[in-house]
Amino acid sequence: MLFWRKSQEEKLAEQGDKNAILSLVEKGKKDRAIQILENFKENPELRGLLYRLYMEEGKYYYAYQLVEHYDPGLATAKEKALIYEKVGEIEKSAQEYAKLGDWESLKKASTLFLQAKRPEKALECVERALKLVPALKRQEVEELARRVKEELGLVERESFLDKLRRGLKKTREVVEFNLLFAGRKIDEELFEELEEKLIRADVGSKTALYLTQELRKEAIRKNLKTSDQLVEYFKKLLSEQISSCEATLKETEGRSVYLFLGVNGSGKTTTVGKLAYKFTKEGKKVLLVAGDTFRSAAIEQLEVWAQRSGAELVKKHEGADPASVVYEAMQRAEREGHQVVLVDTAGRLHTKEPLVRELRKTRDIIKKFSPEQPTETLLVIDATVGQNSIQQAKIFKEAVEVTGIVLTKLDGSAKGGAIVPICKELGIPVKLIGVGEGIEDLQPFRVQAFVEELFS
Repeated sequence: MLFWRKSQEEKLAEQGDKNAILSLVEKGKKDRAIQILENFKENPELRGLLYRLYMEEGKYYYAYQLVEHYDPGLATAKEKALIYEKVGEIEKSAQEYAKLGDWESLKKASTLFLQAKRPEKALECVERALKLVPALKRQEVEELARRVKEELGLVERESFLDKLRRGLKKTREVVEFNLLFAGRKIDEELFEELEEKLIRADVGSKTALYLTQELRKEAIRKNLKTSDQLVEYFKKLLSEQISSCEATLKETEGRSVYLFLGVNGSGKTTTVGKLAYKFTKEGKKVLLVAGDTFRSAAIEQLEVWAQRSGAELVKKHEGADPASVVYEAMQRAEREGHQVVLVDTAGRLHTKEPLVRELRKTRDIIKKFSPEQPTETLLVIDATVGQNSIQQAKIFKEAVEVTGIVLTKLDGSAKGGAIVPICKELGIPVKLIGVGEGIEDLQPFRVQAFVEELFS
């Protein structure tokens, strides 16, 4: 009897019965509801329901087709801005965000105009945003304004150290080394405060204890009286903790293949896109590979990055076999002479065993084309997660040999000290750090510069 009711409901839905379709949605059968609704695009009421389901499921390309070809009134101004952004219509998206007029939308519009090579429009939007932004958020808008002015040649471009200084701002505010070591009296209170700040910066309790104990010993050994006398020794100790972490990104003569691992939300796809921009700017022919086929958003995001960076893209539909995407990409790279191949992968840790098998399969396919590849297998870690990312990293290490770490979102975290336990426990060098949202804000990791900027 139960089977009959379900069958009858589906028959009614297929005839365009809205209540029956909504019942399917309530039962979690959204894909089936979408499939049925796609036969009723001419019906304004059902078209609106289809649009809502597309948006809920993140199927922005299909929502875009409905809005563009059937009914522009389906989407609000904010939704239009989002849809255009997701499908790579960057300038149209920027125009829609600019119409919204609030500071966040204007900031977004400025960023997108900058991507679309329209710095004059970007400057116009960011200057409007500066008039509206609350004081607590003003700095991030000012940073964007600087990037826009750099593009227009109105101010000098930020150096590597400037970017690093900006990226470490939140961590620096937590540790406050410049205040702690500004001639304070050396006493137990100083060491206790230092240990607490190091732990808050996610250096790890063992390392924090070791550093403070070594500083105590140095103060006694040399009969030091004020904290500024400990600065150079402290820098030396910090540098020693992460000296093995520094390593440059390898490149292979002929073709370099980079395999990217990391949990969803770590900034993996954005890292792939920023590296694509770096390599295309160097004059290399770059191919992006949408190997995360389990999220349509990841494929769409990589499409946008391909357009932004000038790279080419190999992709398939959502749910396709990732290995087949990588195989086609490697064939194309050989056929068309791409010098750099950047492979994005899925990061679904809740399905650990399938993930491990999938990553190994991807690596093995790359090796079929060239046994010494991939050039690098890079694990992307979100700095805002801090030490908690270590357990994630161990799971990826089970799947394949990881040759380097990319630490993203350092500018949004006060846990920059997590580089220490990440380096020590994983024994993997940090190749790149993300110090901002800008397309050029992916920088090499330099131990000496990192330590110096914590004291700036």
